[in-house]
Amino acid sequence: MRDFVLIYLNGVRREIRGREALMMLGDWLRKEAGLTGTKIVCAEGDCGSCTVLRAFPDLAAHAHVDVGVQGGVKVGANVGAIVGADHATRSAPLEFEAMNSCIVTVAQMDGSHIVTVEGMQCGDELSPAQVAMKQCHASQCGYCTPGFVMAISAMLEKHGDANGASTNVASDSRARATIASDSGRRENVASHGGAVTEQQIDAKMAANYLTGNLCRCTGYAPIVEAALKVRATEKHSVAGRYSNSAAIADALNTATKSLLIEHDGIKLFAPVSLREAVTFAAQNPGFKVLAAATDMGVQTNKGKPLPRALLSLHLVSELYQAKHSRSGIVVGARVTLAQLRRLCETSAPELASFLNLFGSPQIKNVATLVGNIANASPIGDTLPFLLIAEAVVHVASRPGGKGPIHKRNIEFTDLYVGYKKLALTPEEIITHVSFNATDSKELLRLYKVSQRKDMDISAISGAFSFTLAGRAKHSNSSNDLHSLAARKTKSPPRVVSARIAFGGVAATPIRMPEIEAALVGDFTMEKAQAVAHMIASAITPLSDVRGSAAYRRVTAAKLFMRYASEVLHG
Repeated sequence: MRDFVLIYLNGVRREIRGREALMMLGDWLRKEAGLTGTKIVCAEGDCGSCTVLRAFPDLAAHAHVDVGVQGGVKVGANVGAIVGADHATRSAPLEFEAMNSCIVTVAQMDGSHIVTVEGMQCGDELSPAQVAMKQCHASQCGYCTPGFVMAISAMLEKHGDANGASTNVASDSRARATIASDSGRRENVASHGGAVTEQQIDAKMAANYLTGNLCRCTGYAPIVEAALKVRATEKHSVAGRYSNSAAIADALNTATKSLLIEHDGIKLFAPVSLREAVTFAAQNPGFKVLAAATDMGVQTNKGKPLPRALLSLHLVSELYQAKHSRSGIVVGARVTLAQLRRLCETSAPELASFLNLFGSPQIKNVATLVGNIANASPIGDTLPFLLIAEAVVHVASRPGGKGPIHKRNIEFTDLYVGYKKLALTPEEIITHVSFNATDSKELLRLYKVSQRKDMDISAISGAFSFTLAGRAKHSNSSNDLHSLAARKTKSPPRVVSARIAFGGVAATPIRMPEIEAALVGDFTMEKAQAVAHMIASAITPLSDVRGSAAYRRVTAAKLFMRYASEVLHG
């Protein structure tokens, strides 16, 4: 057991204890470390001014866990090659990704290598992103500029080649048009946390990487131009400069020891095993699991105190695992949304595309699928999909803190029992979630309605899936619905099975089995209109700042009609 958080900050080893370990990272960087280049503006993870780069050595490379039986098949996981590719072993270089520092505690960064804007330049020589921002006059007041520099640098870490050949420099008008009209169905995988590619940096990629950064005075055209003009150099590679093998080994060795931080009545425990985790849960009533803190961090910044007992799972290696099983996908509690997106590119491509609109790269690089589930918000973006994908939540406990670990599975349709309430016992924690891959005959669509296209909370969301009789196998691409229009048939498509789920229309996300049953059979526009009326009549949403009950009823019906139109007409 240790009482300190270990981080490497701009290459310097730091041990952080007590009160400082419970601070938000952005505040600690500014007030304790004296690195004031990192700015705090919204303190909600929305503006990107607090962006830093983070790398975390791979804990899952050699771990294995059995999470139970699914469909008669024993489900295991060992995917260091998949999700661990984001990080580093003792011999591989670190991979740095952008993240918000304002809504994450220092303790959550345990074992990480953090680089701030002060660590970007080499001596007196500015980094390529800083040079490009200067040359393109992409800063006025300058308060947001460090965040943009870090976001552009994160893009370079994935896409800048050794020769710095990023040559596609757009005009101001093209950049402005891209910011305004970039399609929600983005095809640029890597720009949302994808694997390193040699894809040329263009305006679309730049806009995607800058999604999580706001500027109030400069205007985005010169900033996007700077992102296009930037030239990577081997000398300035963050991974090249900070991937010290001794430091990586130190972080990995330290991660084998559980962490306990105690200060002012608050206890934060980070165990190295699931047994320790469920024992702590049993012995500390009212504990809260600390995942990415994208919600808890916001509440803390608004004055709400941290819970008295916090359980961080960041040292439990088996929870970083995810894999394709025979029937679907299994995801551990520590798998981020960025990693999930890569995992789902072929097996659940609609979900992968939908995750583009979930949040900024800074959020997706730390937020987890299990965290989105456990938050239990009725407008959680992934929940309607998980409902129709027949997800199963795997939980573990150790009643009384003694004896063997007890594991059980909960069907996703049974998980939510009330507003922000889960069908978990007080000492249970979620370890994994499994869900079905998209079937080759399945026509799946996920929709989200919000005031902004990117990085906004849903007013309502919907998930729809039809399986049609005689449907040929397809590639699972996002354009498959259009192939229906190309098939000139006289008879209407026949629905063999249907699945419909909504978020934002009740105290919990809901599945609609009665309406699903009504859809079986020939599908016509007349039936679609009747079903849309049934949907509007069946839901009883509330009114709030994001929309009235009447608005949500109308929108739910229109989302279904949008899906129906795609099925019938392409």
